[in-house]
Amino acid sequence: MPKTTNKKKTMLNLNDRTIFNEKINHLVKTTDMNYLDAILFYCEDKGLEPETIKGLISAENKENLRTDAESLNFFPKTSKLPI
Repeated sequence: MPKTTNKKKTMLNLNDRTIFNEKINHLVKTTDMNYLDAILFYCEDKGLEPETIKGLISAENKENLRTDAESLNFFPKTSKLPI
């Protein structure tokens, strides 16, 4: 007889986009995490693969994620006009 595990898989619902982004923003504001760490922490906590949540990340959080990646030298820095 196969063993059953009590670990419940989290189902993604695209309607949860707002909630997902609110939780990521909350993690960033209340901890020392940057956006990359917060997203990876959330995925690990919920048992999700990071590749599966790309549709949930808002445009604002994508920009914040890019800024963090640039500061960590994962991406080349983009030129910005002085304002």
